[in-house]
Amino acid sequence: MTAVEMLLKTARAEIGYLEKNSNSQLDDKTANAGYNNWTKYARDLDKIGTVYNGPKNGYAWCDMFVDWCFITTFGLDLGMKLLCQPYKGAGAGCTYSAQYYRNNGQFHANNPQPGDQIFFKDGDGMGHTGIVEKVEGGKVYTIEGNTSSAAGVVANGGSVNRKSYNLNYSKIGGYGRPNWSLVPNTTEEDDDMDVKRFKELWREMRSELQDNDAGTWSEEAREWAKSTGLVAGTSDKEFNGAWEDLLTREQLVTVLYRFAKMIGQA
Repeated sequence: MTAVEMLLKTARAEIGYLEKNSNSQLDDKTANAGYNNWTKYARDLDKIGTVYNGPKNGYAWCDMFVDWCFITTFGLDLGMKLLCQPYKGAGAGCTYSAQYYRNNGQFHANNPQPGDQIFFKDGDGMGHTGIVEKVEGGKVYTIEGNTSSAAGVVANGGSVNRKSYNLNYSKIGGYGRPNWSLVPNTTEEDDDMDVKRFKELWREMRSELQDNDAGTWSEEAREWAKSTGLVAGTSDKEFNGAWEDLLTREQLVTVLYRFAKMIGQA
């Protein structure tokens, strides 16, 4: 699983969460629903004590949702680096979060990618944010906190929802792009190497099973299968039944067909 897939898995699991009326039942997705901006996201980040410049529970939380997803997925240090945020900074605010990406040369006006942090304009700054889930068909699809299912940007909407916008939507202010190379073992090349190594290990395991070893308990049955031709072995020279190896469906139907011929049913 790539770093982006890990992040999106965390965000998707939160879809349907409703902000709370009071500082109670914060971990329940739908209980105590209200519009007073109490959430588990701000609570968890406040507990850390070094993410923001002060407690944030009870404040608008769209950016806190994004930060929570990153820190929950990758841990505090790596999550903060991916977000380009300093400790005890102003990253709970969208305008400041966008500026942190700009300061690191990681802010893009267009061409979004999955895993980007999308920002929406509000006057001269940014007023809402979310995570890009996918880009296709001329649209950008997002997962956002403190929004609603209604069309268009809904800041302070009270829930975690999927949204979509045309790529040329005038309220899109840009995209912060995390430096995914900071996350170890997540590139496509690494995934290919994992598959290659798996195949090597699989062949090694199969080779150990493809000798003629077998338990004594099956000796009589093996000799019968060999003498009747039901099992032909894997070599044209010295017989090798590969008795401990896996049996494919192709091999199974071949054995069944031979047996059917033996009893006059094929």
